[in-house]
Amino acid sequence: MYILLICTVGGSPEPLIASLKHWRPQRIIFFPSPETRNFIEERILPLARAEDAPLPPGCYDTYPILDSQDFTACVRRMREARERIEEWLGRGPNYQVVFDFTGGTKCMTAALALTAHRWPGRFSYIGARAVGETGRDKQGVGIVVSGKEQVLHFQNPWDALGYQVVEEAVTLCEHGAHASAALLLDQVVKQVSERAVKRELGSFKCLAEACAAWDRFDHQNAHKHLKDVQTNLNDFISLFGRPVRDYLAAWIERSLPLLRTLKDSRTVTPALINDLVANASRRADEGRWDDAVARLYRAVEALAQLQLREKYGIEDTGRTPVAKLPTDLQEKWAAKDSRDGCVKIGLQDAYALLKAWGDDLAERFAALGWDKVEVAEKENNKNISPLAARNDSILAHGFTPVKEKVFRRLWDGCLKLAQVDPDDLPHFPKLGGR
Repeated sequence: MYILLICTVGGSPEPLIASLKHWRPQRIIFFPSPETRNFIEERILPLARAEDAPLPPGCYDTYPILDSQDFTACVRRMREARERIEEWLGRGPNYQVVFDFTGGTKCMTAALALTAHRWPGRFSYIGARAVGETGRDKQGVGIVVSGKEQVLHFQNPWDALGYQVVEEAVTLCEHGAHASAALLLDQVVKQVSERAVKRELGSFKCLAEACAAWDRFDHQNAHKHLKDVQTNLNDFISLFGRPVRDYLAAWIERSLPLLRTLKDSRTVTPALINDLVANASRRADEGRWDDAVARLYRAVEALAQLQLREKYGIEDTGRTPVAKLPTDLQEKWAAKDSRDGCVKIGLQDAYALLKAWGDDLAERFAALGWDKVEVAEKENNKNISPLAARNDSILAHGFTPVKEKVFRRLWDGCLKLAQVDPDDLPHFPKLGGR
């Protein structure tokens, strides 16, 4: 194993010598204060040679801290070593980093602990030698006494810092970035060594993966991940407390049957339409109006397809039998490309067919003014159908980005058309402020 030792330099060189003897690093980065900058050449190097832990020339770098009482300045200075640290870690799995924060001011040690969380490595601290023997002057609260040094603590910082990442992952989930939250948690799970912490973070990662899969309509994997979360629900007690665990349990109990229905669907269903509308709502929360409108447009189309299948036996609007059409529509659509006695009909034609049969859904569609097919030439024309505006969007047939007001009109109309209450739509759990 090849060790890069990174250490703050305080007024006593002995703890650093103990750390050098313990870790036998191949390379070192020193962070001295203005008062201890000369200690490296004058005291640490000679003492290291005397203790059979010599430092070869060129094996260390020095990053002097200009103001050891300025926390921000300490952090800024330590971040300057980033390239050297990442280059060392990039050499392979046998290259590791140890952060020793025994020496220096409180600002220096706190800054090193904060900065170090960006990289995989171990924390090291030099303390007294034996239980019952403090090894410190000032009644056990001063510096480590020379000759009584021992490495007391060397542990994986991610076993503690992993919990800090939970808050970052919650924030990502609250903003709809479940895939990013899962990736963040996955990276941390790989660095954590304590079994309980690894399992708890893994359960949260599984929940984020379930929501991410659901968000991309991968209902099969969403169901699988959510079943795994249900099995390990008690892991969320340590992360968030029992009330959140119970809240999640109730949400999963409602969501699993719905996901089972969605994953087994082979054609349009009311559940799938509601899922489309809920997905559109989440895209709108992110300000992604084009994506949100594209989903609502598909939901409006799917409502007509569902009605045609359930009430009139039209199984596939892509292959609508001409013989099943009303006489006037047979004549009107005679010029459409047909194959094997079937024609392909789009959204407007589907609602026109429902209107010809006097269907209530077509009446609600017409009441919204959506049976008009004007081109959205003027953005401020309130009479333009939001469906026409969608057709002119960059995700359909034009290059005009959809505005929020188009989404709002289409959203309100879609809810009326589907006769759905927004509160009845599927939603994702809120862990940060439910």
